[in-house]
Amino acid sequence: MNTCKPNRWQRDKGSAAVATAITFPIVGLLFLALAQAVMVAVARDVAQAAAEEGLRVARARHGTFAQGQAAARSFARGAPVLQTPTVTVSGANTITVRVTGSAPSLLPGVDIAVSKSVRGVRERFTTPGPT
Repeated sequence: MNTCKPNRWQRDKGSAAVATAITFPIVGLLFLALAQAVMVAVARDVAQAAAEEGLRVARARHGTFAQGQAAARSFARGAPVLQTPTVTVSGANTITVRVTGSAPSLLPGVDIAVSKSVRGVRERFTTPGPT
């Protein structure tokens, strides 16, 4: 009776397919998570920049809340990565501009809210008084 002990290559037959079947979905999920994180980060940056633009316009010497709101809305809508942007401007001497919206999602039905606000003092010009 002559029994052959299977060599290493015969024992490992099909192991590459199993390893690929396990690792490919994991790598795919990591790639999608990275892409989603990038989209959220860019949406936050756009919301921040839009709020700063609205504040710049609203706090100017003859700027109004409506002008600041329009400037922030225009900036936010110019970048498609911030979806459904809304802008609120409030305050008297200290102006607050808040931009909210949502980031694009790779998963259907998932809504990732993004909100940024900035605050600044209204500009006013004074003349030097007697010393």
